[in-house]
Amino acid sequence: MSKSGICDLESFSSLEWYDVAPHLSSEVRTALEHVLETQEGVLLSREQSLALANAEGDDLLGLLVAADELRREIVGNIVTYVVNRNINFTNICFVGCKFCAFSRGPRESDTYFLNFEQVAAKAIEAWELGATEVCIQGGLPHGLPPFYYRDILCAVKRAVPGMHIHAFSPMEIVYGVELTGMSLGDYLRMLHDNGLDTLPGTAAEILDDDVRFVLSRNKLSAEQWKEVIRAAHHLGIRSTSTLMYGHVETPAHWVNQLLHYR
Repeated sequence: MSKSGICDLESFSSLEWYDVAPHLSSEVRTALEHVLETQEGVLLSREQSLALANAEGDDLLGLLVAADELRREIVGNIVTYVVNRNINFTNICFVGCKFCAFSRGPRESDTYFLNFEQVAAKAIEAWELGATEVCIQGGLPHGLPPFYYRDILCAVKRAVPGMHIHAFSPMEIVYGVELTGMSLGDYLRMLHDNGLDTLPGTAAEILDDDVRFVLSRNKLSAEQWKEVIRAAHHLGIRSTSTLMYGHVETPAHWVNQLLHYR
């Protein structure tokens, strides 16, 4: 039970907003009512956002109930999904992120590096099993051929022309720009012309360079990440945007990042 006795988090889906609203702090209730009344397009202040990010007890329960109600009103109860296969073409990486259990140094015994035929075969297998999308990412090895990312796209599109390719994080895009010497816009345009459909907005972690220096000092900066995403959107390449939480960040970092995204 929560301290007010209204419910526990496990059964919040059976509650309605009017059940929880009287039990909330005035600050959280005001913010949530503002969202529920105006729905899409509402702009909360940073202070209101911080109050929600730090919500505990009944305030947290109210946040969950309000979010569930808003979701139901905007998109309903139909859940859709994409059948997708992740293809990680190599686990060799020089970046050295502290949180990564995937990457390997080039001399470790369990490294792998898929060739184009193997990547294409995985895409074909996925298509035959009903997948309509592949997500292609990998480690960043030294000495990657300059147009390697373009050539992966070509291999997959030749093998399965109808496959949607969601590929290459902003970190990989920056690496590709460095390898080819092309401008960012021209490099993204080349990838798009050769089969890149959408861009995973990974490698964002927390878009605060002080935090990023702790997690991975060799990774692209927050500003570089935003530059890649903006350039992709300018060219009509849609993207996701990620936020990695539960490490050295604070709720204020979550809020700052969501404001960046907005």
